[in-house]
This record gives sequence, C-alpha cells and structure tokens, in this order.
Amino acid sequence: MIEHTLLIFWGIWLLLILVAACRVLLFLFLRRQQDKLWGDGRRNQQPVAVIVAAKGFDLQATPRFFDSIFAQDYSNYRVIVCFESWNDPVAVWLAEHLEAGPRNPVWTHPDLDHGLRSVTLVCSGAAEFEGQKVHNQIAAFKDLTRNDAIIAFADADIVCGSDWLPKLVAPINQGTHPLSTTYRWLIPKRPSLPNQLASVINGSITTQGGSELTNVLWGGSMALSRQVFDELDVPSLLSGSLNDDLRLSKAARQQGNKVAFVRSLILPTLIDFNWRSFFEFVRRQYTQVKFFSPILYTGTNLVLGLYALGALTIVAALIYGYFYAWIPIAAAYVIDQFRSLARQQVYLSLFPENGIRQKLFAASWLEHMMTPFWMLLHWALLISTWTQNRITWAGIRYQIISKSETKVLFRPPGTQPLPAGVPGPAMLAALLDRRRPQATQPIRPAVIETPVELTYTAEPEIATEVTATEAPVAIPAVIREEVAAPSELPGEEPKAISHPGAPSATLPLTTTFYERSRPFPKQPTARERGGLSALEVALTKSRVLTPIHFRIPTGTASVGSKGQKTRTRDPLGLPVVPVLSVAEMTLTKTRIEGGVRPPDTTGRPRPDGSIQSTAELFKTKTRIHTASLHRTSNTRSTSPSLPTGSASQGLNVTQGSSQVPLSVQQSTGESIFTWPASRSYAARRPNIGGGNLNGIGSPHPALSSRVSQSSRIAGGSLEPRPVNRSPSGRP
Repeated sequence: MIEHTLLIFWGIWLLLILVAACRVLLFLFLRRQQDKLWGDGRRNQQPVAVIVAAKGFDLQATPRFFDSIFAQDYSNYRVIVCFESWNDPVAVWLAEHLEAGPRNPVWTHPDLDHGLRSVTLVCSGAAEFEGQKVHNQIAAFKDLTRNDAIIAFADADIVCGSDWLPKLVAPINQGTHPLSTTYRWLIPKRPSLPNQLASVINGSITTQGGSELTNVLWGGSMALSRQVFDELDVPSLLSGSLNDDLRLSKAARQQGNKVAFVRSLILPTLIDFNWRSFFEFVRRQYTQVKFFSPILYTGTNLVLGLYALGALTIVAALIYGYFYAWIPIAAAYVIDQFRSLARQQVYLSLFPENGIRQKLFAASWLEHMMTPFWMLLHWALLISTWTQNRITWAGIRYQIISKSETKVLFRPPGTQPLPAGVPGPAMLAALLDRRRPQATQPIRPAVIETPVELTYTAEPEIATEVTATEAPVAIPAVIREEVAAPSELPGEEPKAISHPGAPSATLPLTTTFYERSRPFPKQPTARERGGLSALEVALTKSRVLTPIHFRIPTGTASVGSKGQKTRTRDPLGLPVVPVLSVAEMTLTKTRIEGGVRPPDTTGRPRPDGSIQSTAELFKTKTRIHTASLHRTSNTRSTSPSLPTGSASQGLNVTQGSSQVPLSVQQSTGESIFTWPASRSYAARRPNIGGGNLNGIGSPHPALSSRVSQSSRIAGGSLEPRPVNRSPSGRP
C-alpha cells in the first residue's frame, strides 16, 4: 500500500516538473505572439512621466542608467528623479550637471523636437512611517500634471536600452492592458557559487511568469494608465507601506484590471553577492511577498514544498533499498535536461551580448546537474521567512507591522560623498557638441605661407671637399603673410567658427587633404637637382641643408672591355659624376648588368684594368655560376710558381702598379687559374666529393662544396669528406 502511494505521489511530482519545463518552452512562443501584437511600441504614443527613485551612487551603474533613460526612443516623456536629500550623491551629480537645485528643480530640454521634455528633481526628506522608496515616490506624485497620460516607474540599477519605454507602455498605448510590467534576469559579475545560485533561482522565476492569472507588477520596471492611477488613489494606497509593486498589483487585480507581462523586455541586472548578502536578498524579497501578496506566497510554498518532499522521499526509498525509486530519478533527470536547454534558448534570444551569454552559460551546470540541490536551498530560504518581519533595505532597517504600517528601526548616519572623476550625462555632452558650430568669434586675419626666392652661397669649409658653383643658387623659402580670411572676402557671409577664441583642432579629412587653400611648396626633383649622391639627396630631403649643385669636371669615363662605364679621376682629384635620370639612378642601385659601381680599395679589377659590374660581382659570390677565372701569365704575377697539384690561399697578383689580392690559386701544370676572393665559403671551396674542382675540368655543376676542416687552413692539402657507412648518411 505504501509503495502504491509513493508511486502516485512521485507521478504527481514528475507532472509538476514537466509542467514547469513546458512553461519555459512556451515562453518563446508567447513572446513571439506579443511582439506581433504590440510591435515595437511606436504607435499611439501618449505622454509619459517616468518616476525614478534613486539613492546612493554606483560609479558603473548610475551614469549608464541615466544615459539610457535620457535617450529613450519615445516621442513625449519627462523624467522625475526623487531622492531623500540634496546631499545624496546622485542628487549632487544631477544638480551639478543639470544646473538645477532646490530653487530651480526643473531642467527643460532646449530642443523642442526631442522626446525628453524635462527632468525634475524632487527631494522628499527622510521617511519615518513608510519605506524610503515609497516615501520618495509619494513626493514625486505631487509633481504630476493632467498631461501625464501614463505613469511609469524604474529602479536606478537596471540596464535598459533605448526601446525600454516604448515596449513597456505599448500595451497601455494600444489599449490591451491598463498595467504592464516586466522582470529582471540576474547576471553574475563573478562566477562564484552565491552569484550562480541567485542567477539560477531568479531565472526559474522569470521564465515561469507571464500568465495573466498570476502576473504581478515588478517595481523596477512597471507602468499604469492615468485612469487606473486616479481610481486606485495610489498616493493614499502606498502611504505607510514598505512595498510599492505588490501592494499596487493586489489593489489593481481586485478591481478587475489585467497586468501585461512584456516578455521581450526582460532586463539584465548585474549582481555580486557573498553568502551573507545572498541570503539577505532572498529573505527580503520573500518577506515582502508574505505581507503584500499572501496568495502568491502560499502558492510558492506549496510548489517548492511538494518538490522538496518528493526529492526527499526518493532519497529515503533508495537508502531503504527500493529499486523502483530509480525510475522517477531517471525521468526527472531527462525533464531537467529538457528544461535547461529550453531556458538556455530563452536567454540566448533575450540577450545578444556575448559577455552576458558567457556569464549565464557558466552557471548552466547547476541547471543540468544540480537542480535538486538549488531547489532544496530555495525552499529552505523560503522557510526561514515564515516568522520574519524585519528586513534591511538600502542600509535602513525596517519592521513590517502590517501592509499599511512600517517602522524605521535604524538609519545609517550621513551619506557617502560623490566619487571623484564621475563623467556627466551623455545627453549634455551631445548638446554641447551641437552648440559649438553655432558659436561665432571675431574675424581674424589668416596666415598663409608663400614661397619667395632667396640666395645661398656655400660655406668655405664645404668648398674644400667639393667644388660648389660660385654663382648664387636660388632656393625656396617661406615668408608668412597676413591676408584676409575667406569669410571676409566681398560677397560672402561670415561663417561660424567652432571653439570660440581659437580655431578648431579637428578638421575633416576632406578639408585636410583635398580642400587646402594652397598646396605645400614643391620640392625640386632629382632631374632638376642634377647628379647628387645618396647622402646629399637625403640631406636635401630632410630640409636641413639646401640643395648643392656640383660642377661636372672635365674628363671622360673609360670604357671597359664589355662596354661598362668606369669612373676615373680628373686632375682636380674629384670623381666624375654623370648626370643621371631617375631611371638611371634606380638601375644603378639594382643588380642589372652594366650598373655603375664607384671605385674603391675593395674593387674587383679584371686583368684588362676594367671594373666588374655589380651583377658580375654578385654572380661571383653565388653558387649558381662558376667563379670568373682568368688566365694570367708569369710576367704579370709576382708570386712564385707553384708545383702541380699544390694549393695556396691569400696570394697577390700584380696588375700595373697595384697588387690585387686573390683568394685561391690552383696550379694545373701550364698556367695558374685564379678567382677573386670572396667572403662566402660556397664560392671558394673546391668540391672533392663531386669529382671536380668547383666546376673545373667538368661541364657539370658542383654537387657539394664540403671539405674537411684541414683544407681551410693555409698550406693544408685538400682531403675528401669521410665516407659514412651508416644508412642515414651522417658521419
């Protein structure tokens, strides 16, 4: 009999879990229907008064909240900010930037076409027999006018977009519901266990809402029509109460009014709890539900108690050894996975921000694997509020005597100062940016730089090294002239100049690059300067030295055996500098055959006295072409003859009156073959393993140029590389 009773009870327990999972799945379907019915809230927009009860100042949340509230995409609304004292940090911040105060508490938007019409600051004073938030709101109700067709409420810690107000009041504007609300989704700042538990428990409550039979208002974001506001006499209704939303929900439902729950407007709220603040937050919420919505409190106790009782009986049956207890456990596990995936799709559709998704996804392990744990914790926290009537809210300790009577037990002395370096509202910054182009200043003469011709004569010390022209050379210079600004020209109206007192520091790109009054002074080209060395050209371009024109000494350049130009020295001892074009200068710097290379001590002369070109020199240093070998006779060489088969390094060959160092000489019987010295081992090491001597005696190129270490020593004989008998080929 007991077994059958347990099976029936476990069946009801599983049915409760399945219904909760189906409600999560229906959330997306019902949200699409609401979006089709209400749209984006741009139709039939009536004037709205947004009441914001603020206390304290959060450096991250408060400026962001007011920036979003002041920039709502709504045609006609005004904001009423109510607080306890003018010394409150949020009051100091708003009064300073809006230039408002006790004598002039209203700031009016200068743009008549803007949706935000005004911002009103209301100081309520300290509450004594009601909650401080309710006390602030009652003071704000006195500022309402008959033009305010809708009254909306917002908490200063929510994160909302520019479409928050249109979507919130869309059911009221279209006449489907007289009251509307939404709810929050707690987002953990840190992946700590208290934050993740609070996020999961709050998410389970958020996705269960939406039914018109159980909907209640949430004070962080709610709105009601002016007709309902007057019928309920909200100022008298909230007098002496600690709570505003649950008290208002109960009174509205008693008169037959329906509450619209806007599913597409779930607001992300960042939290950072420790264990103590987490328990205090949950107990404060359920204590208010107990006093101001007893039916909802009773229903929550029944649902959580039924789940906890079912889970505890299953655990007891398993300990007792009842095998069939595994059946409801397996079924509940499958349903939990289904519900977790459905809830994940809900927050993915609500929050496109990747940061919010990652923070919520980090807590999904509690949804998938630890549902009994956080459900039992949720139920235990609810039980702890059965006998509780004291809560702490915003630092103030309250005792709830009844739904219309509250006692303030403790109030912290003083207020915290406003943090330093707090930015102002973005709305005011945008207005200042729009006003700057409208400001004017006295017309002042503009300064324009014009080039003039000056003369320059080279210094005597420069003439000792190079021969400069004796005639003065004209070089460009710049003189500052004052001319009339474009705005002073006849036939034109004066133009407004931003930043009064000085020209603007910011110019558009089109003005900077394409709309200049005069281009920069043109620098002479290489053809105009004549033949200058690379250093002289660099000095000229750096604007440090002026261009210097050299005299081309008389003389002709010698021509080598292959037609290459070489540089000789004239009687004055100056090199012949040919006048080259830009293309010729470029070709000189490349490895093209015939490039001109200035003479130096490290040159590579041929036996006929000509100088190798750059391309030939690089061919010599590479392993692709063989070295340039020249047959020399004994009469042109002062080095002693070498026996056949001997090798030497570091010898010199006499050409004319100079000695040219040759890196290697190898005797082959009749004559000596030489090739120029090179810093590369690849060009001067003979190949023994390949069967030839760097290509000598064989038409095939060298296969390897490795030799033993002893062959690199002067006077050493060439030895083949040791043969390795290992399969890898390594010595």
